Amino acid sequence: MKNVIKPIALSGIAAEIVYFLSVTLFLVTKADAALTFWELMTVIGAAAILAVLVVVTDRLGMKRIYRTFMLISLSATMIITSIAHITSIGVVRPLVAEGKDIPDFVRIGFFPSIEMTLDYTAWGLFMGLAFLSLYLGISGRSVRILSLICAALCFAGFVGSFFSESLWYLAPAGYGIGFLIMCVMFMRMKPGDINAVTS
Repeated sequence: MKNVIKPIALSGIAAEIVYFLSVTLFLVTKADAALTFWELMTVIGAAAILAVLVVVTDRLGMKRIYRTFMLISLSATMIITSIAHITSIGVVRPLVAEGKDIPDFVRIGFFPSIEMTLDYTAWGLFMGLAFLSLYLGISGRSVRILSLICAALCFAGFVGSFFSESLWYLAPAGYGIGFLIMCVMFMRMKPGDINAVTS
């Protein structure tokens, strides 16, 4: 059977790197086009995480009930963040550009707002549940530990955002940096051998 772990993990690494580049580009330039790029990469990043974990957990032999819950959680992340960012790109920001008076509570980048609440729920709560499901559903020590750390960071960021917006940034450490490390671990896998990530 053809090994697809390495290429799918590599695609996850590439998506994460481009995502962090998009964030950096916006922070440096503050340009509208850079913000659009960042928002699009957020949606693409959710799809990339879903794709990587679908393939890898199938090969890892993850327990079915936890894998199903993980896929539901990842799908919720992708759907909710897509709604938030596509609405921002296609509706809210064009209206702002036209000079329309759009209240901050429906704009991305303003907290608390409807769009930011949706995004934080997607990436904090549901992504945290996905990583928790991964932790519960596999037997490998190294991936389990990393999954639990990622879940804890996502949950901490989500809950922390209710007290201080700056605490939210714990979550990106989980789904961003943590997932990047996880993809590197998956890259070590060889055809028919899961010990590289489960020992």
